[in-house]
Amino acid sequence: MERQVHALMKRMSHVLGKEWGQHLEGRQLRRSCDELLSKLDSRAYFRNWVSEWERELSSDTNSKLNTFPIIIVREGKFLVAKANFDEKHEYLSREIRYLKWLGYERDIPRTIALVSEEAMTRHAHAMALKTALSSYAAARGLITEELEPLVSQEMRAIQESIGEAFDVSLDGSKKTSKRRTRWDSKDVGGWIAVLNEHVNRFEERVEILLRASENIDVAIDALKSVSYEKQVFSDAVEN
Repeated sequence: MERQVHALMKRMSHVLGKEWGQHLEGRQLRRSCDELLSKLDSRAYFRNWVSEWERELSSDTNSKLNTFPIIIVREGKFLVAKANFDEKHEYLSREIRYLKWLGYERDIPRTIALVSEEAMTRHAHAMALKTALSSYAAARGLITEELEPLVSQEMRAIQESIGEAFDVSLDGSKKTSKRRTRWDSKDVGGWIAVLNEHVNRFEERVEILLRASENIDVAIDALKSVSYEKQVFSDAVEN
C-alpha cells in the first residue's frame, strides 16, 4: 500500500507539476498523503515490536529456572507440575517468520532471534510434556482417597520422573540425585517418553480400579435388597 501511495503522488506531480504540494489546492492533499504514509511506516512498527520484545525478555535473561522442563506452580491448596514453556515464545517464532518474509531478517536483534530458535527447538518436546502432565492430572482427579493407596506405586513412579526435571525433591529439599534433566539435555526426549509410559500405565490402572469400584457398588446395592436367605444371598454374592 505504501508503494501505491508513492505511485499516486508521483502521478500527481506529473499532472500538477513537481511543486503540486505547495499549491493552494494541493496542500490538503499532500498533507493527507503524508499522514497516510506516516501510518504506513513499517519501520516504526518494527522498532516498537523490537522494544516490546526486549522488555518482555529482559526479566527472563538470568532466570536459571528456564533451563528445566518442569516448573511447580500453586493452584489453590495444591502444587502442580507444569511444562516450563512460554507459548508467547511460539508466537515470537511466527512473528519473526513473517518479518523475514517482509525483508527484516537482518534487522532482527540476535537476542530475540535466539529466543525464537530456542522455542522452536523445544516446541515438540514441550507439547508432548504438556499432554503427559494434562493426562496425569485428569486421571489423578478421578482417584478418591480410598482408592489412592491402590495406585501409589504408579503415582510414585510419575512423581519421581517429574522430580528429575526440576531442582528440588518431592519434600521440598534440595535434590541429591545425580540426574538432572534440562531442556538442553541430550536425553530430554527419552525422559519425556519414560514419563509418558508411566502416565499411560497409571491411566490404565485407574480405569481398571474405577470399573472394579463400580461393580462393587452395584453388588453392595444388590445385597441391600436381597432376601436374607442362604441360597438367595449366595446367588447374589456369586453374581
